[in-house]
Amino acid sequence: MNTDHVITNSLNGKFKCEFCGVEEEPPFMPAPIDVIIDAMDFFIETHKKCKRPPAEAVMSEYIKGFDAGYDYVLNEVKQYIWKYPDDTFALEELLAHLKMEGKPE
Repeated sequence: MNTDHVITNSLNGKFKCEFCGVEEEPPFMPAPIDVIIDAMDFFIETHKKCKRPPAEAVMSEYIKGFDAGYDYVLNEVKQYIWKYPDDTFALEELLAHLKMEGKPE
């Protein structure tokens, strides 16, 4: 069985299953190498049956993040318009453009 999806995260030293996302630290640090190897072997055994998430699930999470960022930007433009009413014309045009108001699908 392939376990290429189980890695050691070099940023935090944790073991990570890239399929299910679970991370786990070695039992204690600093630890003798045999303790780390045993912990990694146990982690691999535990996660060897994990399946790669479907591409649609990954994309839907990306879309949710993109939509949240887009909503944030639109809200910031609206807040700026409310805070500085004298500068609204260009920002209202920009807001309409970003919302694609009046454009064909």
